[in-house]
Amino acid sequence: MHTDIDSSINAPVQTADEQIWHELYLWLLPLVERWVCCAEVASWRGQQKEISEDIAQEAVVRTYHYSQRASRGEVRAIECLKSLCRTIAQNHFRDRRKKDWCLLHPTQGELLPAMHILVNDQIDPSQVAIDRMMFITIIKTAAKAVAKFPLRQRTALLTDLANLTDFGEHPSQLELALFSEGIRLHDYRRSLPNESAERNKYAVHLCIAYKRLRREVIV
Repeated sequence: MHTDIDSSINAPVQTADEQIWHELYLWLLPLVERWVCCAEVASWRGQQKEISEDIAQEAVVRTYHYSQRASRGEVRAIECLKSLCRTIAQNHFRDRRKKDWCLLHPTQGELLPAMHILVNDQIDPSQVAIDRMMFITIIKTAAKAVAKFPLRQRTALLTDLANLTDFGEHPSQLELALFSEGIRLHDYRRSLPNESAERNKYAVHLCIAYKRLRREVIV
């Protein structure tokens, strides 16, 4: 798919509007790279960089199209551009991961993360209540597991979660669960290391931490 925004993502910025989308892409790409790194999809090995760039660019393009529709009043107005783009990227990443996984494992199901995004026009209130109870239970279980992680893995994971969290006036279920384990998530919001060697160490610890979390929190 080619749009006017495609060239602005990887080309020199010329206008203020193009700069917004270029900066959004630069912000999103490191997040997608971490998801791809930890995905464990065999067909992605050696292509993580290209796949991450494809997913990030597609997410920005879809966000751009949505913003155009929102400006015409066809869809709901965007409250937070980054949150919307991250959600679109997560959905695209999961769809692509499931598709590529099934190409190699047609008879095996994949255990998807419990904290996924559901879009459904018909919602059963009783199911929503059950899902919420399960979600809270999973969050609490995950918080207890994270609190026992080795220091570097725990720090990497909490830093990643903190940098992805939109801290508001009221704490989220994740913040509350971690706080009950003596962890203040906001305290871990920080910039990533500037040096390449330190960044690589951080990425390794983060990937190990997410894999460990998936093993220990079975849903």
